[in-house]
Amino acid sequence: MVRADFVTGIALILGSLYVIFESWRMPRMEHLGAHPLSVPGVVPMFLAVVLIVSGGVLVIRSVRAGGHRLGLSTAKAREVLAKPGNQRLLITLVLTIVYAGFLIGRIPYQLATGFFIFAFIVLFEWEWGLTSARYARLVGVAAILAVVITGFVSWAFERLFLVTLP
Repeated sequence: MVRADFVTGIALILGSLYVIFESWRMPRMEHLGAHPLSVPGVVPMFLAVVLIVSGGVLVIRSVRAGGHRLGLSTAKAREVLAKPGNQRLLITLVLTIVYAGFLIGRIPYQLATGFFIFAFIVLFEWEWGLTSARYARLVGVAAILAVVITGFVSWAFERLFLVTLP
């Protein structure tokens, strides 16, 4: 666990630094006379600071316990990637990077979010040997959920949080 804590702590710190950078770039709504603490980037920035502290605690504790010695090798990487939980984590990472890194900003937000939710549901609910009827039901439910969730999230960000979506 100390190695996992080390890697998780580093990931939390790096991800949180990116969130702080992006939060700083968010609109400040000075033209609307908004209070500085009510602008959209304040909550993500605050949460990122909390995660940096938490990540720092994880890193310090793991270094004290020797977790920074990862012992990386090809055989070890194959062993780690053979575990179903790690495979799911890798799929989630790839989906999220494609969504946030490539789709957002290139296609409309609602379309990108709908694709992401649809793909996530289908990939994680799909099983080997699904009958065509169950597969059709899975795709239908995933499509309905993608549309409903995308609509709600878009509405919440634009109307409740006053965030302009890309």
